[in-house]
Amino acid sequence: MARLEVGTYHIPVMLRECLQWLQPRENGLYVDGTLGGGGHTAELLKSGGRVIAFDADEEAIAHCRERFVDEKNLTLVHANFESMPDVIREKRPDGILLDLGVSSFQFDHHGRGFSYRMQAPLDMRFTPEGATAADILNTSSVEEIVRILKAYGEEPMAWRLAEAIVQRRSLAALRTTADLRDVVIQSIPPQHQPKTMARVFQALRIATNAELERLENVLKAVAPLLAPSGRIVVMSYHSLEDKIVKSVFKELADNHVVSVLTKKPIEPDREEVARNPRSRSARLRVCERIV
Repeated sequence: MARLEVGTYHIPVMLRECLQWLQPRENGLYVDGTLGGGGHTAELLKSGGRVIAFDADEEAIAHCRERFVDEKNLTLVHANFESMPDVIREKRPDGILLDLGVSSFQFDHHGRGFSYRMQAPLDMRFTPEGATAADILNTSSVEEIVRILKAYGEEPMAWRLAEAIVQRRSLAALRTTADLRDVVIQSIPPQHQPKTMARVFQALRIATNAELERLENVLKAVAPLLAPSGRIVVMSYHSLEDKIVKSVFKELADNHVVSVLTKKPIEPDREEVARNPRSRSARLRVCERIV
């Protein structure tokens, strides 16, 4: 596989803040649960520490194998971050980073249908296993589609869209991003279509990959595995993720597993948003393992 340019993936978001909160040090062990193009991992390695980095996308892993070909302190794991607890169970990492954003590469170059702007199969899976987004749309009841659009996209027109999807599939199955885009165009007034498209595609991606359930389960599982004073830094990009991070951190704090270091989420500054518009919705929260 040909090497992808570093810029193919998104610019690391809130990189300075991530490093300030993780406080990487020489000989420390850090986990990057969402490797992507390796931007955050590269900076963690500069501290002289060791990094274990996860990504379910084989292209991201292949890209980083070449980017870090001579790096001895990096272990790449081709798996979703949900496998993290089993991998790190006996290692006691000093810090864990989760950047929950989907990379620019996946939105702009991937052929799995993450973006409504790109013509592609309506797949949306991060890994080859499991049902695709098309499978979900073509087999779910109206009520289940409504639930997905409301729960994962906060879509106000969920009923109208769900009924339109079921009507459309009675004529022919939805197979591509264009098929779904056409349903939205035919159902929603033009001035509302861009935001509706974004919410619908977000909801389907989250449902296809069980993203919120995986996030909650992993946070609860890895916090007790940290070294004393080890930290978890999580960057979320929509309110659903941020609510889960806030809730899990509170539960862990109530159970005296961690202390929460960020009472409110940290947001990117104006300069970063101007430089990297995709960072504008990022919210960063941090907790620390109680000694």
